[in-house]
Amino acid sequence: MTLEGDSLAPALGDKKKNDLKQVLKASLNRFNDDFVRFSYIESYLNGDQEPPYIPKGASREYKAILDQSCMNFLPLIVDAVAQQLYVEGYRKPDSPDDDKCWEYWRRNSLDAWQHSAHRDALSYGVSYITVLPGDKAPVIKPVSPLSMAALYNDPIHDEWPEWAMQHSIDYTAGKKRSRIKLLDNENVYTYVGDYIHTFTNLDSFDLKGIEKHGLGVCPVVRMRNRLTTSPNVPVRGEVEPLIVTQDRINSYTLSESMIVHFASWKQKWIAGIELPDDYTDPDTGITVSAAPDAAVNRLWSTEDPTTKFGEFSESDVTKVLAATEATVKKMSSVSQVPPVYLLGDIVNLSAEALAASEAGLQRKVQEKRTIFGEAWAQTMRLAAVADDGKGELDDLFDNRIVWRDTEARSLASTVDALGKLTQMLQVPPEALWERVPGVTSSDVAAWKELAKEADSLGNMLGMLQDQAAAGQAAVPAQKGEDNAKPGTNVPGKSSTAKVGYGTPSDRKDYHR
Repeated sequence: MTLEGDSLAPALGDKKKNDLKQVLKASLNRFNDDFVRFSYIESYLNGDQEPPYIPKGASREYKAILDQSCMNFLPLIVDAVAQQLYVEGYRKPDSPDDDKCWEYWRRNSLDAWQHSAHRDALSYGVSYITVLPGDKAPVIKPVSPLSMAALYNDPIHDEWPEWAMQHSIDYTAGKKRSRIKLLDNENVYTYVGDYIHTFTNLDSFDLKGIEKHGLGVCPVVRMRNRLTTSPNVPVRGEVEPLIVTQDRINSYTLSESMIVHFASWKQKWIAGIELPDDYTDPDTGITVSAAPDAAVNRLWSTEDPTTKFGEFSESDVTKVLAATEATVKKMSSVSQVPPVYLLGDIVNLSAEALAASEAGLQRKVQEKRTIFGEAWAQTMRLAAVADDGKGELDDLFDNRIVWRDTEARSLASTVDALGKLTQMLQVPPEALWERVPGVTSSDVAAWKELAKEADSLGNMLGMLQDQAAAGQAAVPAQKGEDNAKPGTNVPGKSSTAKVGYGTPSDRKDYHR
């Protein structure tokens, strides 16, 4: 049920309106605090980072080099984990097939959108998923923490928030305004007011609509990057602890660029010559230096015999490159992402060596699957309630989220090991198909259908063979001529041919 316009007045009393305004105020305060911090993290993910230090009065050429001196590893840190998080099933503990609720996943295109929830949680430390009733299926949408804030009675252990606020931009009035949805355990309240990131004017927000969802809980699921029981530790993603290290890498990159640009060749010097003063070009008004410039097509000369010429040796950039590489390796150890991911120096690594180098990353991925899997299971339980309104949140409590196996393994050794499980431990082959690297749940479902068809064909052929054998047993054997020989004989048909195409005689000397 949706209420709009004048119908809102009798639906809400003055006390309820005032309570909602207080919740709106608290939600906006929390949202604005988080928005500043998350926007700072987002700038590093987008490459818009804090530049290294430059002295005052730096030249335009210096600033141009500064703009190019950014080697951003932070998005790769997130990608290394996010690309190994892929939900491909939702099943009962005792069933190899997906639960009927998996249809909600498909209808909401979560095969693709799941990655946005994972990346936001990895980047900022938290992301959100909203679940609301829909026409054909529940509507499940991942939401960025840059667009949502949630208020919990117990921020550490509570499964469902007391209130949640979702922000979007509204242009219906011809200018940029804020549209805010407040969600509680009964309704979705829609407010429209001044754009909050310019100036938060609470009095500008008017209630525009009320929509009842009837789910009994605030329909927002929180996906956290890591769990902690400390009240002093804020939600934190993979990016924020590495910002200082990233700034150091950018500083080394600037030093490398400066050396390459200004000091990678031998510098020339002159002594014992009096240089004229700088002068201003009367036509352009630009001050021109009178000092001699070094160039590939220029030669310095003077008539003064006391003048001396010389050169400085070029600067060695290898030490800066070594410092940069060492810092990247430190970032690798802190983030548990293999150095080969960041440095790209992989050379003829076998599948076993690559798997060994990824051991730390795989342990990290397993932890994320456990935490994120609980959030997706919570989402699916709520979606089942939103589908018909008759289900209970605990009805699907035993169901499990199935993750795709993305660990680096040798296909040959894996298949060999699975074959031994089948032969030595009598594990059904069908139970091991999904453990083959690169095989999806759709592949397994198709294989099962093909196996059923093959079984049906085999059963039919077996029945036909049994019927043929029974028919042959019912035909009485007939004796042939003495010259008939055994072999490819036709039962019941006698022959005198020596090559023998009939039933042989019962005489003892028929082999002659």
